Amino acid sequence: MVEDIGNPIQEEKMMGGLSQATRIGILVVLVAACDSNTFAQPATRESPRTGNPGASKAAAGAARYMKAFVVDDRLSALRRGPSVQSEVIRRLRLGHTVFIIGTGKSKAGRPGFRRVAVTRRTRGWIHESSLALQDRAGEDQRIMKLIEASTDGVDRITLCRTIIARFSRSHLVPRAMLTLGEEAERVAETLSQRTRRRLAEVRGGNASLRDYYLSDAGLDRYSRLGIVFDFDETNVQLIYDGRAYREIIRRFPKAEESRLARQRLELLDQKPARQQ
Repeated sequence: MVEDIGNPIQEEKMMGGLSQATRIGILVVLVAACDSNTFAQPATRESPRTGNPGASKAAAGAARYMKAFVVDDRLSALRRGPSVQSEVIRRLRLGHTVFIIGTGKSKAGRPGFRRVAVTRRTRGWIHESSLALQDRAGEDQRIMKLIEASTDGVDRITLCRTIIARFSRSHLVPRAMLTLGEEAERVAETLSQRTRRRLAEVRGGNASLRDYYLSDAGLDRYSRLGIVFDFDETNVQLIYDGRAYREIIRRFPKAEESRLARQRLELLDQKPARQQ
């Protein structure tokens, strides 16, 4: 038995009486044994897909995150715990995007709470009914019912935009576009009355009446929603520019909403010429 395979002098003494071929064979065996003992590492079981045992777990965890949108701000309080009596952290606005990372227990037949990530550092619980999941069937119809039940112009336009942008393949998109346009026309009438009262004492100055109307603070939140108004100087009122109607005609020319959109545009075109 060889005790020290790393001592060349000892190896020479032991092999002195052997033939050259025999000595070469023994050296080959000794080198192979040394390599096997020194460098062999235990085998690691790898994922057949990723080659990394931790990667599959990370992928599984990421897959549980579901994208959702706030569609009912009456229930959109972000809370510390899964209860309507838990402390409110903040309230999320309509259309806000969240990622669902957990589900709370709920009583039979009643909606529960979802644990959501709002930002990288903000987590909390929110009522399930305040959210819509993009890939869940029937969510577009639920949002449309919320639109029809709402009387607030900003909320209606925001929810219409949610269907148009987040559920672009829904058959309700033309209807949402038409509703958005009609709501923008109603808003123009309401804003005209309010602005007229606020500007009743406007006299002189370098700016035109049109500039004052289109710069009124009441238009700001609609501007952030992409709603554009113009000014009818003859009747001194704001008018909707009809962008949603033209989009329906362009994208859905054969839909019933397209016919109605053309009618709405004709009525808008009958307004007196607008001064630019």
